[in-house]
Amino acid sequence: MNRTAALDGAPARVPTTRRTFLTWAWVTLGVTILVIIWGAVVRATGSGAGCGSHWPLCNGDVVPLDPATATVIEYVHRLTSGGVMLLALALLLLARRWYPVGHQVRRWARICFVFMIIEALIGAGIVLLGLVEDNASLARALYVGGHLINTLLLVGAIVVTIWWATRTCDGLRLQPMFGTEARALSVALIALLAVAATGAIVALGDTLFPSESLRAGLRADLDPSSHFLIRLRIWHPVVAVLTAGWLFGLVTRGHMATSTSRLLVAVLVGQLLLGAVNLLLLAPLWLQMAHLLVSNLLWIVVVWAWMDARAAAQVRAGATSAADGRKGEWSTNAVV
Repeated sequence: MNRTAALDGAPARVPTTRRTFLTWAWVTLGVTILVIIWGAVVRATGSGAGCGSHWPLCNGDVVPLDPATATVIEYVHRLTSGGVMLLALALLLLARRWYPVGHQVRRWARICFVFMIIEALIGAGIVLLGLVEDNASLARALYVGGHLINTLLLVGAIVVTIWWATRTCDGLRLQPMFGTEARALSVALIALLAVAATGAIVALGDTLFPSESLRAGLRADLDPSSHFLIRLRIWHPVVAVLTAGWLFGLVTRGHMATSTSRLLVAVLVGQLLLGAVNLLLLAPLWLQMAHLLVSNLLWIVVVWAWMDARAAAQVRAGATSAADGRKGEWSTNAVV
């Protein structure tokens, strides 16, 4: 291996190996999103207690015998969660093998695995603390919101790992997260986390306190005597619309590349339409799954745009510094 290449941050292997790593990373991302969507099925069907209060065993067994439907749903979620944990571990090992010490791919693959462990611990806590079925406590609401935030951070970490693995230039540096040109997109990411957290809580409220009609649901949302999970439902669309307005503003102000902005607008419009239909149809399961899927796609697009913006800003700053340096040198020579 070229020692200099290892030190300056270049990939330590041939492009074929990089493509193999990227393929594995994309597969890990795809399977992770599928597991996330299946988790929504577990919550919507009330199957979180399908394996009883046992974790990691299911009703005390490694493989449940003669399982009920709820047990099958929960057990499949646990199996797939374990599978994606192995994918993340393999991603980390491949990064350590194919990229040099100090490379950003190594760093972010490690961060992915840390978020994956946290995800497993949150899942275990939900089961062991009995935050399943008809539990409508504040603790469950906080767990559900925190769970989805960690899930998006996990997805974001995988996306950043992929982003770094696609870079071919050496010594690339990024503008700080709240640098001048990255600040607006950083705010957008934080806002999307808030949308996700409130959405998870709303979905929990819809599951535990289903409405007979849209009118009845809105009346319950505004009733001070309603359960807090019902009264919180009104805030998710408010936060979502404000965040959408912010993202549309970023597009109009040219904070991202044209191709990325077009993709963002398409996904964002689709997500807003899904949210509206979800509200009108009283959140059927298939629509909740579609809504969650597109929310992950939106998150991926914004994370990618955020990384591009930070890199581009730093490149422009470097070019400006170099130009100023050449100008100063020219002036000095002219005087001499």
